[in-house]
Amino acid sequence: MKRKLKLTTLGFELAQADKFPNGCPLLKAWRGAYSPEFNQVVQETFEIVEDEKADGFLLPSNVSFYSPERLNEIGVMVSQLKLPSIGFDISHERRKPGWLDYIIRFSWYRLLQEPGVIISPAFLRGNGFDLMAELGIGDWQPMPKEPLPSVSFCGREGGTLGLTIWKIIPRNLTRQMAANFFCATTRGIRMTCCYPLRVDAMQVLARDSRIKTDFIGRGTAGLQPSVQGDRRHQFLDNLQRNAYALCVRGADNYSWRFYEALSLGKIPILIDTDCILPLEDEISWDQFIVRVPSTHLQELPERLWEWHSRFSPSEFCELQRQLRSLFERLTPSRFYPEVFGKILKGYAGI
Repeated sequence: MKRKLKLTTLGFELAQADKFPNGCPLLKAWRGAYSPEFNQVVQETFEIVEDEKADGFLLPSNVSFYSPERLNEIGVMVSQLKLPSIGFDISHERRKPGWLDYIIRFSWYRLLQEPGVIISPAFLRGNGFDLMAELGIGDWQPMPKEPLPSVSFCGREGGTLGLTIWKIIPRNLTRQMAANFFCATTRGIRMTCCYPLRVDAMQVLARDSRIKTDFIGRGTAGLQPSVQGDRRHQFLDNLQRNAYALCVRGADNYSWRFYEALSLGKIPILIDTDCILPLEDEISWDQFIVRVPSTHLQELPERLWEWHSRFSPSEFCELQRQLRSLFERLTPSRFYPEVFGKILKGYAGI
């Protein structure tokens, strides 16, 4: 039996402890404050210590929560340890401090990729966005292949001002800006380019008679998993009754809907805004999803039709099963022990 992986925080303080009293996701699960499954796996796999006798250093709170000055102070002390150092930044988009060996986040930009960036599957309270668990589906079955690809979308389109400005700016420019780190991380430009990119993609698909669209725009209202009631049911029904799911970035360069779609075996149509997906060095994502760069959005209907046409009915069902299997690999309880095992291999003797 393998021993637990030891991670040290060196006793460093939590940042923004009033809002996030349990620290980064791994530390939070180790303290029993996440979903039962994630908590159990972390507690069985890791041991958090405060001394230097460890396999690696874990920054206790998200990188973005610390001031640059405090990060520099921590970095000086950590660099003396000669241990691999790991920090989370989850839904923030901030460059990795030079002294930190690995940074784990939900999103980043391919053109800015640097060694040590690890893209994590997105999650909130539970063990990933598992809609089968939320819906209580015990006997899941793939959808049969239909003559026309059916595409779902139910969600936020952007604010009134952003949509008004977006209608004035040329599409080739807004599609490019939505994939640009320096523009897309600016709040005003996000509202003008990133959310309206969803409307842009829907319009492109709806104009093609070969595509069956099932789109429900929600204006400025988001439909994140914390939203319950009729709006949540409408979102779930919309996703369930279509084989494909349109997945476009929001405020940050990733999509919750991408993982929700995978959990139901739906085929994500990813509008690629220079984004990186989890485990890209191991998973040949383009074998499983439809991915179209935002700068080539006009090609989306043709690419989707070609994709849909190449599968036989049995292959189409098998693809959905494979997508569900991929999701299961990307749940936090499986993803983090695997990733940390790779990071610490050689240090921990595993």
